[in-house]
Amino acid sequence: MKGPSGNHLGKGSGDRVLTVPNALTFLRILAIPVVLLLLLEEEDAVAATVFVVAAATDFLDGRLARRRGGSGTTYLGTILDPVADRLMLSSVAVVLAVRGLLPAPLVVILVGRDVLALLGSFVFRGKIRVNKVGKAATAILMASVAVVMYRPGVFGEIVGEVMFYSGLGLSLVAGVLYIGTIKRRVRSRSPGAGR
Repeated sequence: MKGPSGNHLGKGSGDRVLTVPNALTFLRILAIPVVLLLLLEEEDAVAATVFVVAAATDFLDGRLARRRGGSGTTYLGTILDPVADRLMLSSVAVVLAVRGLLPAPLVVILVGRDVLALLGSFVFRGKIRVNKVGKAATAILMASVAVVMYRPGVFGEIVGEVMFYSGLGLSLVAGVLYIGTIKRRVRSRSPGAGR
């Protein structure tokens, strides 16, 4: 059996819901409002800690899902995992922008990118694989947001903002690569594509 991205799933694994990787993804989604409330209350150190722990579950659930040749991968997981990542990153970035800790125009670009990426994922039923540039961009953006939340002095704030610019730049490059992938898929579906 194959998952949405074309990877082989373990027998019957694609339809399962109650798996450890899925549970970690659900926990990450539940952590989002907690982080947002802590930020609105200006409990930044606690918010950063919860954010980092939640972000770490993304790495952990991916490792668990891929072990034993991908037997832990499920269809629900392939849909929920990117949704959880983008919701957490975008929502936290919006709150930080409202508080003046991140530049609002760049956060608007980030949110727009995430919305388009999620729409593309749903339209193509999760068949557009996350490329390495996109993974690197997400990791850098997550780290930059954590640094900005923790705010370790002026130097730390500068480092966090530079990381955010770098991650956003990489994410735009990843977006261009995704557009190329989508164009190839559309062409392959068009009548006479195989002629």
